[in-house]
Amino acid sequence: MQATAQSQLQRAELDAILCSGIFHRAPNLSSFLTYVCERHFEGLGGQIKEYNIAVEALGRTADFDQKKDSIVRVEAHRLRKRLAEYYATAGADHAIQILIPNGQYAPSFVERSQELPEPTPSEWRETGPVERPEPLKVLPVLITPDPPKRSRRYPAMALVAGCTLLGMTLLVLVGRGLHIVPFAPDTTEIWNGNSNEPVSGDFRMLAGYHGPAFTDRQGHRWEPDAYFKGGRSVAVSPLKVVEGLPDPDLPQTMREGEFRYDLPLRPGTYEMHLYFVETNPGGREGDDVRSFHVNLNGETKLDLFDVLSEAGAPNRLQIRVLKEVGPAKDGKMHIEFLRQGGQPMLSGLEILSSVPGRIRPIRIVARKSPVTDGDGRNWAADEYVSGGHLVARTTSVSNVRDRNLYEGERFGNFSYRLPVAPGKYRLTLHFAETYFGSAIPNSPPFEKGARLFDVFVNGIAVLRNFDIGDAAGGPNRGIEKTFDDLEPNAQGLIVIQFSPLRNYACVNAIELEEVS
Repeated sequence: MQATAQSQLQRAELDAILCSGIFHRAPNLSSFLTYVCERHFEGLGGQIKEYNIAVEALGRTADFDQKKDSIVRVEAHRLRKRLAEYYATAGADHAIQILIPNGQYAPSFVERSQELPEPTPSEWRETGPVERPEPLKVLPVLITPDPPKRSRRYPAMALVAGCTLLGMTLLVLVGRGLHIVPFAPDTTEIWNGNSNEPVSGDFRMLAGYHGPAFTDRQGHRWEPDAYFKGGRSVAVSPLKVVEGLPDPDLPQTMREGEFRYDLPLRPGTYEMHLYFVETNPGGREGDDVRSFHVNLNGETKLDLFDVLSEAGAPNRLQIRVLKEVGPAKDGKMHIEFLRQGGQPMLSGLEILSSVPGRIRPIRIVARKSPVTDGDGRNWAADEYVSGGHLVARTTSVSNVRDRNLYEGERFGNFSYRLPVAPGKYRLTLHFAETYFGSAIPNSPPFEKGARLFDVFVNGIAVLRNFDIGDAAGGPNRGIEKTFDDLEPNAQGLIVIQFSPLRNYACVNAIELEEVS
């Protein structure tokens, strides 16, 4: 009983840290700390290895090589420093403090009565040197601006300006074989490819990206930037962590300025997804607010659009969905981005064939790879999510149509931001209690009320004090909860928030389908 009480205190301390806001702009640190603590709680401290942290907590692929990628060591260094700062301020009076000792990754839960030594900057450092990413490589550019004018009076200054401009146009970020080319601020770009051959029925493109096509973990192919006129290509710093990307390795670029796309399409009905990420909250070129118009075939679709206000935070993916769109009479879809109080921008777009009046259903399974169910329907790997932690579940679940949907779980305090077009939707949430009462080593027995949480949709409670096991008739049994007549908020989102009350909230799969 004493051990159980101690475990509850340790979990409470982890929850306090995660809710404190110290990781507000550092999701990697939140995932790192959650992962190592959960392994500790499950009695799996021996599995807290550099490779496991990289793959299971930080989203690296199975071919992760710790000799070439120092992400775990770098993030461990940052985490130790952030925890030390927290316990020197807001958490100074906490009865239990969480430490990540130097030279290891497993957490230590230390009672304050043990008179912890006051941390110093030297104690925040790794025991050995922290490896840094390889320096950026320089490759030839695709487009260059006009050369700067020479200055007769100040030749040295002209030389410096010329070198600066040349450096900006030559810089290429090389990562995983992907070449991202940022250009000088005064560059106006025009695409010189074949502008008449229709694109495929499902077309995905990364704005401002000029490398080989990229295939994400969903199996979707993203083409380099094309069909554009105007604006400039901009590469986002690789150090920025963007929340909500469909793939953490997706090249992070944008097209910025006043520009347009003229996309040749076959006749038909489509839905278009516009991707935006505001990585510079202060705007560009001195703008306090980045707001702009988006026109489609001459009709305004987004008016005074402010990416930061729409997303609610910088470095967060915001998607706007337009349904029942198609080519104009000339066989092309014309998308204009026009300045109105700030520089327009675009990170990417999708054009997907769809049926008239409805967008495609959104089906998500809490796993790292997509799943095809018994009816041949595709369920995307976990996406559009913020917070929580993803974990595999091997417990066999009964009373379900497809067990594949229950082999993964997201747990914690988290939310999904599902981008949709105006309409009414049916939401189905898939649950199974596969921790309490399961065969997982050291898992506690199932009892009513062991896990309680609330679920909100766009701020309205749809489930209160929800107990999965009690509602399903016991552990390891599936249960579905369906909600009708849901509408998106003003930002074009259906936001599903899972808020823990006792132990963590969790979900196995999510299905959202437009019904009218």
